[in-house]
Amino acid sequence: MRQTKTDRRSLRTRQLLVQAVFDLIRVKRYDAITVQEITDRANVGRSTFYAHFTDKDDLLVDGVRQLIAGLDGTAPAGRGAWLYPTLALFHHIGAQADMYKVLARGRGLALFMTALHAELTAVFTERLTARVRPDRTPVVAAPLLAAMTTSMLVTAIRTWIEGGLTEPAEAVDRAFHIAAEAAIRAGLSAE
Repeated sequence: MRQTKTDRRSLRTRQLLVQAVFDLIRVKRYDAITVQEITDRANVGRSTFYAHFTDKDDLLVDGVRQLIAGLDGTAPAGRGAWLYPTLALFHHIGAQADMYKVLARGRGLALFMTALHAELTAVFTERLTARVRPDRTPVVAAPLLAAMTTSMLVTAIRTWIEGGLTEPAEAVDRAFHIAAEAAIRAGLSAE
């Protein structure tokens, strides 16, 4: 059963476990990684692992949560910065290309993308809702528009990873923002 403790030691242990699974993903398909390998790599016991996570999937989802929270607020002013620092996300993925290419070889990428979609949809919903003027009814409700915008981003990321990350991060980010800004502008306009 997962603990919800947030003391420093607990947070440090969670970070070590997340780092361990991502380190292992660089050299081995996610499907083949065992909890024992993760705990060995993090230098913690299995009981400690299970005090924090239900299984390795829960750990991977927590890693995505940490990634999204860690990148949030890192964007300089400019294109789409109010929504989320997507360029920082693309740069992160590009810098960790070896890990993401290995992740793409098994079900790990699908799990990663599902978690990424859930986390970003929550962020986008909050930020799009804040942009809706109280005196207007948008064409598309903010939660639906957020899910659609997130789907565009996650599809761009998946396609970029599966294509070998050949385009520069800036080009992929720019393409995403051109499409997303048009959708958001149309979706938030009043009926």
